Amino acid sequence: MKPIHKLNGGIGATLCHLCSIIITTGLTQNLYCDKCLSERVKTDSEFKQIKERANNLMRLKNGFKDKQ
Repeated sequence: MKPIHKLNGGIGATLCHLCSIIITTGLTQNLYCDKCLSERVKTDSEFKQIKERANNLMRLKNGFKDKQ
């Protein structure tokens, strides 16, 4: 599944797949807003993928300074 990207007046925005609210201005790879993500029933494999992706994003934001 791909993120929903809209132009939003030239800035770009990413929309939640479930409720269609703007997750963030600019383009990201997120599929769901925090509310929908927490309410959505996840399988074990989905949970592992989400957790791994969140960890990778945090590592990128921190410049890979955490443990590797």
